[in-house]
Amino acid sequence: MKLKLIASLLVGVVLSITAFADTLKLRADHPETYIVKKGDTLWDISALFLNSPWLWPRLWENNSQIANPHLIYPGDVLNLIWVDGEPRLTRKRLKKLSPTPRIQEKDQAIPIIPLNRLSAFLTKDHIISPDLLEGTPKVLGDAVGSPRFFEGDIFYGQGQFDENKLYGIYRLGENFKGKYSENLGSELLFIGQAQVSKSPNVDTTAEATPLDLLRSSREARQGDLILPIPEYESLPAYFIPKPVSKSVKGQILSSLNGPSAIGKWDVVVIDKGKMDGIQIGSMFSILRSGQAILVNDDVIYQEDGDAFDQIGDPDITLPAERVGELMVFKVYENLSIAILMRGKDVIGSTYKIEGLSF
Repeated sequence: MKLKLIASLLVGVVLSITAFADTLKLRADHPETYIVKKGDTLWDISALFLNSPWLWPRLWENNSQIANPHLIYPGDVLNLIWVDGEPRLTRKRLKKLSPTPRIQEKDQAIPIIPLNRLSAFLTKDHIISPDLLEGTPKVLGDAVGSPRFFEGDIFYGQGQFDENKLYGIYRLGENFKGKYSENLGSELLFIGQAQVSKSPNVDTTAEATPLDLLRSSREARQGDLILPIPEYESLPAYFIPKPVSKSVKGQILSSLNGPSAIGKWDVVVIDKGKMDGIQIGSMFSILRSGQAILVNDDVIYQEDGDAFDQIGDPDITLPAERVGELMVFKVYENLSIAILMRGKDVIGSTYKIEGLSF
């Protein structure tokens, strides 16, 4: 239900974006009509028509037939038209004839992006800033001296907690390092959910609060961190695609989906955050570094040279190639979490990025 609310609120904010100055550029192979299918997203449909699918709000706006593009359902027929010199999509509802009238359950409207791919990251924290580590409460233990705790156990947390809130149990993972090896933040591995115990057999003190481990994906341990579960109902307003200056350059630090090679809709950590002016919705191009070239009697890639060649500077470095786009959906002080919106091929989990201006 919360994800449906996220999707329905999202577009109303997106359509308030001020129109961009540039004319929309259609793909050379764009269709004239398209029948919406189950599993489609507005981004994917826009990518069928536009070279720059992040400009999708303009493809749908100022159109009396599609006042709210979220109200597009599987089976709808979309037709490309032109309004004031710009392409627009109109909708025709596909009607099914039946010899006898019947009530048919309405399909769910298509979302902008696959929200199910984001839900785990919206409902849990995945990064903690270095300055927050010192004051974050920890799992202390239990009455019988166990070092590990499982779903259904009662354990004590350090300090006092709000009995009306849910708390996440986390374990520190990878440290994310900056350009000069400074600690930008640490990965949080989600263990489970807990809340203040209502058992009549336990008491709260100023130093310790009993908590019920409601559910867990793995065992909790002494020293694990305890953080409030994020309030994410208000996040949809921030999913507006926002341009970022090309002068803002950084890199992907890690894939949160696991593999070292990432693809469309995978989630990554980047080394830019609030300190760099990054907001939810900020767009970045993904860059594949250009090859290093040695030019002597023969022209070869530096990596194909001998050991001496490989330690020197190349004669020429080819320009970096843009191979995809990221959109930020969660921002921390020095880091952000982003979703890969498009990729030409398999992308490395440490590729460089630069701001996408439009």
